[in-house]
Amino acid sequence: MDREKKKFLLRAALFLLAGLLVFIVYLVFFVRIDEMILIIGQADLRVYSLAFLVTVLDVFFFAVAWRFLMRALSVRVSVLKTFTFLWVSIFVDSVMPAESISGEISRGYLMSKEPDVETGKVVVSLVIHRVIMVLITIATLFAGTLILFLSHYPLSSLIMYLIWLVSIVTVAFLVGVGLFCAKKDWMERFVDVLLRLVVRIFRGRWRIEELRMRALAELRSFYDGLRTLRCNLRHFIAPVVFSFVSWIFSILVSCLVFIALGRPVDWNLLSIIVVVFSLSVAIKSVPVGVPAEVGVPELVMAVLYTELGAPLGITGNLSAAVTILSRIVSFWFKFVIAFGVTQWVGLKSIMEGMKLGEKRPKDKV
Repeated sequence: MDREKKKFLLRAALFLLAGLLVFIVYLVFFVRIDEMILIIGQADLRVYSLAFLVTVLDVFFFAVAWRFLMRALSVRVSVLKTFTFLWVSIFVDSVMPAESISGEISRGYLMSKEPDVETGKVVVSLVIHRVIMVLITIATLFAGTLILFLSHYPLSSLIMYLIWLVSIVTVAFLVGVGLFCAKKDWMERFVDVLLRLVVRIFRGRWRIEELRMRALAELRSFYDGLRTLRCNLRHFIAPVVFSFVSWIFSILVSCLVFIALGRPVDWNLLSIIVVVFSLSVAIKSVPVGVPAEVGVPELVMAVLYTELGAPLGITGNLSAAVTILSRIVSFWFKFVIAFGVTQWVGLKSIMEGMKLGEKRPKDKV
């Protein structure tokens, strides 16, 4: 293992440990750890083991949805390769700042290295897929909240504040993406300014005209891809269906954890699970400049389960137990697989390729 790779892995490990420390502090001050361990020890391992299979299916259907979008754009890549690149992006998401975009960057970079693949069309598929997942997240959040509201379930001011905050951020994101996709001349001017800034920072390393021609070619490919999708809305059916199936499997993990701990999942509990999961996904996807895959989701989930679940007798100890068991599956299990796949693909080439301004030629077959 070379020096650069060791340095990156060490930094990744420190980020993960820092996130864990945040959640451990919460457990020490707000949870009876001995009672939480007792609750975890009573879990039905046969039911809990199903959650691991469900997580793999979640990732698989997410990859299938992305592949359908690329196929609609004439990007021909196998399901296995798409599945592999998605695992790599999961690893990158876990250890790099700005979780909300680092995974997409790594997927785009890997896919752009494939022969006869236009980077602009890959970017279209990534943007549209992100929009689909954002819409599914906000729709299920509203659905879960509506069910609780109609059943006269008490919702605290904290929950309502978070729902409004997530809604506002989501609308802002969708408006931004809409402007990005609709105003080609704005994007060309933005790229021009960005390229001049890059050339000024890295003096003598790139020629601006050469970079500009390459960037405009990719922009043309991007907007051609958007036009292709707009002209035939049937292209969205399969990606939306498979993305929603992936979302269902991701929520099913928490349902299986509750069942394994002896708590039957009725409509109220299911709605709580949907609201908590949707809020935690939305919050950790905000690019705050630090990895948000460890520590932040655990803290959000534990606090929200305690806040929402109080009328159902869900204590802080049970909330912490559910959170830990869920995250073992949804993060650590996925992280181990993603790490192995990333090592196989080649971590060094991925990180080098994601450096600002670096562009490698596509591999030849």
